[in-house]
Amino acid sequence: MGYNSLLIIIAILSVLILILCAMLSHLYLQKKIAKDIRVGNAVSRQLFDVWPLGVMILNPDRTIERMNDSLLEELQLNMKEITGKSVTGIIEIIQDKKNLLPHFLKDIEQGKRTIQFSTNCFIREPQADISFIIQGGITGIYEGGHLVKIIIYLRNVLEERTQRHMLNIALSRTQIFSWSFDMERNLMVIDPRYFDYLKIPTKDYTLTMEQYAELVHPEDRKDLFEALGQQVNGNLYEAPIPFRLRRGDGRWEWFEGQSTYVGQLSDLPFRIIGICMSTQRHKDIEKSLNDALRKAQRSDQLKSAFLANMSHEIRTPLNAIVGFSTLLASEQAELSPEEIEEYSTLIEKNGQLLMLLISDILDLSKIESNTMEFNISTFSLNEMLIDIARMQRLNVKPGVQLIADLPEENMKVTADPARLGQVMNNLINNAVKFTTKGNIRIGYHRAEKGVVELFVEDNGKGMSEEVLCHIFERFYKGDSFVQGTGLGLAICKTIVEHFNGEICAKSKLGEGARFEIKLPIEAKACQEIPA
Repeated sequence: MGYNSLLIIIAILSVLILILCAMLSHLYLQKKIAKDIRVGNAVSRQLFDVWPLGVMILNPDRTIERMNDSLLEELQLNMKEITGKSVTGIIEIIQDKKNLLPHFLKDIEQGKRTIQFSTNCFIREPQADISFIIQGGITGIYEGGHLVKIIIYLRNVLEERTQRHMLNIALSRTQIFSWSFDMERNLMVIDPRYFDYLKIPTKDYTLTMEQYAELVHPEDRKDLFEALGQQVNGNLYEAPIPFRLRRGDGRWEWFEGQSTYVGQLSDLPFRIIGICMSTQRHKDIEKSLNDALRKAQRSDQLKSAFLANMSHEIRTPLNAIVGFSTLLASEQAELSPEEIEEYSTLIEKNGQLLMLLISDILDLSKIESNTMEFNISTFSLNEMLIDIARMQRLNVKPGVQLIADLPEENMKVTADPARLGQVMNNLINNAVKFTTKGNIRIGYHRAEKGVVELFVEDNGKGMSEEVLCHIFERFYKGDSFVQGTGLGLAICKTIVEHFNGEICAKSKLGEGARFEIKLPIEAKACQEIPA
């Protein structure tokens, strides 16, 4: 065999070897590609079935090609039974009480790429009568301008919406507001009701931390932002923090805030969430209860002092009455006519004082039992005050003048003349006790339409601010050295308020005092006596 022939044989063998290698390589690639495709398809199927969304793939003719397991389970369908069937015969998409699935599919077939379901959208499977609220939409897949697949994707939001609505219903009747702090944007996103409640203007229901700090009372900022700072730094702080916020009208309102964080990126929280609740009503109730407690404690103390002093108050006039009566009745006592007159006057004076003490105690018991009687009639104020002034002039001290300052117009009112006279006499008696010189003025004038103002004014020693604060409280005595039960002014206040009126005292120490009573001209009695 020649050399050239050998070269030809070798070349042919080389070509055959290359062809064989290429065939083997192609076969290997085909097997590898087929394996990759199988793996890819398996992964796709696995992802399709475990995907948290319900997904349905339709052919262009609206027949069902595939539905993932989560949607099959929720609708209680069998893939073998629905494959190849028209989707409009299997499910309905209800929106605004109408089945709009055929309308949506028609829009997709006419070239619309995507349709989003509204927030009030349901899916319904008529055969088993299964339905629930959904969120999702429909997408068309196109190749070369031709529709090749229709994808329906959705999520069952029934439980989510139910919980949200239940929470909104619960919160709508409270002053509890949710908020979150966006770390990246430095924004507090707050429940819209919060801004409506506080009357604070807003555009997007957000506040920067600086804006929020401006609303917080200066005395409360430190504690509030120290707690928030701990949350921002990743230190869990869930204790409630009380603080005050400035409302839109400038008033301060008490709130209580509580927060926690959701997740962490490195050492920092991903987001901080919390609630704040208005506690102003509780604060008001707490204040009212504390005030009532202090008032009750003070009343109890004053009542104890009243009972302790009552024996002295009653014993003093009784001793005088018994003592001087005994002297007058004694045959051994040789008394001059002047002494007999003096002793008789003292007995009468102490008898009147004792009657006043007993009368106050009886009036108090009637007030406590709500049995004080009122006899309503229409009478002349001028006549009533003239009669009172005539009687009271006998009681004033020497050097003191009692003046009746009455208008020319003889005004008439509808009330209980005896009870109103009791109030005026009590005020005049007080003025007499504390006035040693000058004058005592009584009178009235029309204050405003339908209202008359009666007054008793004196030039006595006056009262301090401390005494004025408690002057109408039961058992309170501004001067413990002056005779009395400490009930007179409290009874006056009760009677005046029973006529829907007001009584007040104005005074400065050393400059006298003025008591004013404002009554409606038709001052008819209320149904019950204020306790």
